[in-house]
Amino acid sequence: MVDFRDEPVPDGLYFVNAPNAQTRRQATADYLAKAKFPELRPSTDGVVKVLRQIAHPFSDGSIINRETSVQEDQTIRKSVRHGRSDLLAERRNLELIAEQTNVPVPRVYDFYTTSGFEHLIMEKVPGVTLEYAWPSLSSPEREDLADQVVGLIGQFRRLQSPSIKAALLDRQPLRPGLQDSFDFTMERIKEYTWCDGAVDYVRLRCEALHGMPNVFTHGDLDWSNIMVLDKQVSGIIDMETSGFFPPYWELFSVKRMAHGLPEGSWFRLLEERLADEHGSEYAGMWEAERLIQALNHHSRRALTPDERFAHRSNGWAEVSRILGVDVGPAPQVTYAPWSENPWWLDYYPEREDDARSSTPKPDKAARS
Repeated sequence: MVDFRDEPVPDGLYFVNAPNAQTRRQATADYLAKAKFPELRPSTDGVVKVLRQIAHPFSDGSIINRETSVQEDQTIRKSVRHGRSDLLAERRNLELIAEQTNVPVPRVYDFYTTSGFEHLIMEKVPGVTLEYAWPSLSSPEREDLADQVVGLIGQFRRLQSPSIKAALLDRQPLRPGLQDSFDFTMERIKEYTWCDGAVDYVRLRCEALHGMPNVFTHGDLDWSNIMVLDKQVSGIIDMETSGFFPPYWELFSVKRMAHGLPEGSWFRLLEERLADEHGSEYAGMWEAERLIQALNHHSRRALTPDERFAHRSNGWAEVSRILGVDVGPAPQVTYAPWSENPWWLDYYPEREDDARSSTPKPDKAARS
């Protein structure tokens, strides 16, 4: 069987960022030959065990963007490539929680940078991740751990702020200066503020939260970020995406992850408990969240022009359905910086007529 990376590019298409490449492997090689990385991976000095690595896309593992490792002194070093996170913000979050709550979080020892990475040195939290422990836990034990985590979230929520304070949203930098739910939601749909129907829909649903304070939110309660020891929560880790957000954000972050998962799964257990506490008061904002998800579907990136066209068409149809009005044809999307991907495909301009005649497709502008 031919490796996917060695399959020839489909007829009529070419790699925009590697026009002479015939396969994905060749496009990757072309990209790596041009790319400039001051450090291909974090230093291995003092590392006794690598716990987790995330490679740079399309580097075949030769370039590392993120690594968590155990050091000789049994501390944890978290290393993230510059521009892909904000570990100083995570340090502030961890120190805030340690000072103002009883939530067990790793103590921070140091922060430093090298030419390619930010590094955070932290205490090694005792125990194992909930992900690792999950198969050995009974249903009542899993439910008890969910209860424990929700109790700790309650301590987070007692920390409040009149404004939104966070470095990242969905792993991307979040603009400072946002004050409330309306500001936050408008920032998330900033590419669509020309659509009066979407703005009015959001404004109406944000009114119910007017005056509510922003609360400290973890934002990524994946089971890999929950440490357990003797069937008790021994720590909550990974606070890169944490900060002060609108009061519904923890629930919505969990609710999105729980979608489609079976009953009794980790995110479903969390969702049920958080919804019991707060779900009814945020029902209107969840309607706004569904609109945002449809807009995100419209602008979702994909490597082939036909997939991008399908996302735009289907997402925009869902926007129209949610708003209950015809909002016109799907608008174009600016895909930068994602379109710099070495596997980004488009149609050869000179083959446009041939491609259109052989298979009915949308016009070139709509597909790019």
